[in-house]
Amino acid sequence: MINQLLIASSGQTTLSTILFVSVSFLILMLALKKFAWGPVVNMMDERQEKIANDIDNAEKSRGEANTLAKQREDELRKARTEAQVIIGQAKETAENNAHAIIVDAEKHSKRMKLQAQEDIKLERARMIEEAKKEVADLSVEIASKILKKELSATTHQELIQSSIEKLGVDNDE
Repeated sequence: MINQLLIASSGQTTLSTILFVSVSFLILMLALKKFAWGPVVNMMDERQEKIANDIDNAEKSRGEANTLAKQREDELRKARTEAQVIIGQAKETAENNAHAIIVDAEKHSKRMKLQAQEDIKLERARMIEEAKKEVADLSVEIASKILKKELSATTHQELIQSSIEKLGVDNDE
């Protein structure tokens, strides 16, 4: 009979234990839902939102980086084009300056040549004039020695003029 009692009491104990455990489990679940599940879900939602924002920000940053890279490439191309234009202008200016310097040098050399020719003509005329004076003086001296007399100023002048004219005729021939 004790065996029956133990069996009968164990049947109730099992049922009461199951019921107690089930009620305890439900109370525990409600307490977890109220105190733990809400904050965990909120934390997961916040984490999901943060990750979504991070992904959106990364996409925006990538788009901005691509835009900046394109702008940099465009500016680089523009700078290269401007540099080529500046180099071309510098070359053209240098060529024009070189040509102008050459033209000025040629003009200067022509002027110097003309000036030298003028100087030669003037020097030649001066030397011829000096030679005429010397010939005239020599002629007067020779004539005065031949005549053994002193010439008057007018006679002297006439003698000089005739000698010069003769000398000019002899030079031209």
